[in-house]
Amino acid sequence: MLHLLLLASTAPQDQARAVMESQLRSPPRTEDAAGLSAPEAEIIRQHYLDSIGQRPPQPSEQDRARR
Repeated sequence: MLHLLLLASTAPQDQARAVMESQLRSPPRTEDAAGLSAPEAEIIRQHYLDSIGQRPPQPSEQDRARR
């Protein structure tokens, strides 16, 4: 039963990954789309690609104490 549940839970992840990969392969949008120039959009896209697989920064001790 557990195997069936695990198999069923991977399909949305695979689909989401396929959508993201197709979006990343598409060329950057033009200036009209988001108010960015093509070079600015390319820089953002490259930063995003470079960040894939990295862990987000951990909150400092001071930030943790505020929670």
